[in-house]
Amino acid sequence: MAEELGDWLRRYAVENVGGFLGGSVSIVVGHPFDTVKVRQQAGHTAYAGAIDCFKRTVQAEGPRALFKGMLSPLLTNSAMSAITFSTWQEAQRLLHFDEKEHAPLSKVFLAGSIAGVTQCSLATPMELVRTKLQVQHGGSLAYKGNIDCIRKVCQAEGLAGLYRGNVSMMLREAPAFGVYFSMYEATKRALCPELRPGDAEPMWLEAAGGAVTGGVTWAVVMPIDVVSTRIQSLPEEQARDPAQRSMRRVAEHIWQEGGVRAFYRGLPTAILRGVVLNALVFPVYETTVRGFS
Repeated sequence: MAEELGDWLRRYAVENVGGFLGGSVSIVVGHPFDTVKVRQQAGHTAYAGAIDCFKRTVQAEGPRALFKGMLSPLLTNSAMSAITFSTWQEAQRLLHFDEKEHAPLSKVFLAGSIAGVTQCSLATPMELVRTKLQVQHGGSLAYKGNIDCIRKVCQAEGLAGLYRGNVSMMLREAPAFGVYFSMYEATKRALCPELRPGDAEPMWLEAAGGAVTGGVTWAVVMPIDVVSTRIQSLPEEQARDPAQRSMRRVAEHIWQEGGVRAFYRGLPTAILRGVVLNALVFPVYETTVRGFS
């Protein structure tokens, strides 16, 4: 019994380390893409597209503006990724006992959805702070940094203010991570059907699976991501009113701005970011787990 517990703790720790390192890489590489995406979605400024947003941001505020709000996700996203990957693996084992056979993709999806909801405990406050810092620009800044943003949100709305948009986050993260992990597994199985569980995978296969799932996941969840961004970027005076921050009201406003197309603002940027990042994240994760196993 003690030996089984020791094996489980070691495996769980290794999966957390792999997720932590993968999350760190994703933030450093992908934050500029995310800043462009968030600014397009927030609706505070009209941009002709991702390139226009990128150019105007750099011209007006310098290249450092692309990394606004990075400290918050850098500190928390690594821990969040550790939780996500380890929860996915453990949930998958609980749903599928035979480790000699591939888990059905339906179970991989369900395990991913469980992981997505679980990591919202860290993801919601992190995204709220990051979003608020990313969308502010001009001479008068509402927040001086991460700590100032957290302090002002808590003063205006209490601790619950950090979890503004949590429902929309969970509605995004559950299907997002279900698609994320199941598409990753589906891609690998399609490209190398002869591989069995436990076999060593070539790194190119992990990169290909990560690239495919990064693009597909964002295409699926983009509408709810736009709604979530709008809710989290609301000024505190508006956020105090439940009607102002309701998903229905925000979705109606987005629809009035441009119909279906308005729900896909920033999609090319998000897909490009997802492809690049996850082509790195999964090899980092898988290599780390193999290295410590």
